[in-house]
Amino acid sequence: MLEKIRDYQVISKLGEGGMGTVYLAEDKMLERKVALKVLNPLLTKDPQFTERFRQEAKVQASLIHPNIVSLYNYFREEEYYVMVMEYVEGRTLKEVIAQTGPIPEQRAIWIFSQVLEGVAFANNKGIIHRDIKPSNIILQVNDSVKIMDFGIAKIMEDKGMTKTGTKMGTIYYMSPEQIRAEKDIDQRTDVYSLGVTFYEMLSGKIPFNAETKSDFEIMQEIVSGEIKDPREFYPHISEWVVKLLFASVEKDKEKRIQTTDEFLKKLLTKNGAGEEIPTTREVKLSASTTNVPEEKTLLDVSLQTPKVETFQKEPVFTAPATKKKSPVLILGAAAVIIIGLFVGAYFLFFNKSDNVINDELTNQQNIMMNEDQLKKREIRNVNSNTKELSPVSTGGTRFDRDLSRVRNQNSRALPRVAARR
Repeated sequence: MLEKIRDYQVISKLGEGGMGTVYLAEDKMLERKVALKVLNPLLTKDPQFTERFRQEAKVQASLIHPNIVSLYNYFREEEYYVMVMEYVEGRTLKEVIAQTGPIPEQRAIWIFSQVLEGVAFANNKGIIHRDIKPSNIILQVNDSVKIMDFGIAKIMEDKGMTKTGTKMGTIYYMSPEQIRAEKDIDQRTDVYSLGVTFYEMLSGKIPFNAETKSDFEIMQEIVSGEIKDPREFYPHISEWVVKLLFASVEKDKEKRIQTTDEFLKKLLTKNGAGEEIPTTREVKLSASTTNVPEEKTLLDVSLQTPKVETFQKEPVFTAPATKKKSPVLILGAAAVIIIGLFVGAYFLFFNKSDNVINDELTNQQNIMMNEDQLKKREIRNVNSNTKELSPVSTGGTRFDRDLSRVRNQNSRALPRVAARR
């Protein structure tokens, strides 16, 4: 295995095919991971293969788009022809379908719209992919898409690279014109392959039973057979989506959707009806993941695919729950009540005390006034009695008797004053 080339230290082998090998490596200069695509050394002696490899690098370098794997560098080192490419963590769409089955419609539309955007970008630059399939689409954990492998892409202005009569592509996703090895291949070939890919995303199946049919039978079915309704495999697909699928896989390319731009527009506006559908990144996925064994692809497939619900449930509306009163509010109200009780008791107590004190003072004043009046009365009585005595009387008998009477009256009055006290 290749261990190091230039500034790239090989970490592991990611994948291998007839044309070459893809390695995970570390760029020592820039300190980042990259994917090295190396042409098979046995093919480097054939100018046709080296030119095709260079052509792929040229195509890849011209496609700077968020949904297409980027090319960083291309070089030849001794017998090695190397493309240095963006390393993408994720799994192929093929593996996702194999493990989760049909992808729910709204999520499938979001993923597929990104695929269409990437392919449309290439098509508008005159580049036909010609080998679009789920295994060439990398799905990252956030459902963002990267398209890879433009190895057999055709530049429409280049008439010399593809020979007439040569079939190129993966048979299950090839268009009828590819099966017939027609010379003029255009965007409609990519539209067909995209349609088959979308069909598989939604139903979990390709449009024919590839397991029990030979390649020849499959090619015959592609050219002249009927494609089954995807709802036979998975019923939860909208009618307008089914119609769009059939429009993309028409046998006659003149009746097919003509461009990837048109395909994208119809997808995003419900078959051109003008009503936009939800295809934003707000598609909600379950946080749980499917446990699968680690697999390797051309880039990396070590991450797991988020598990999503197969059936979309109707929303359930419930009455809003009654708000519980805050404990703080309850304590505050209780405190106010208690304070109010204390204040009321305070005023009641001290008002009553004031009244008692006032009454007591009034009584004391009355008593003092009565005593003073009694003393004055006693003095008046004494003076009056003194005047009544004869100056010649002797022995003081009458005087003493009157004085005794006054004193007796006073003594009877004093107990009443004391009692009032």
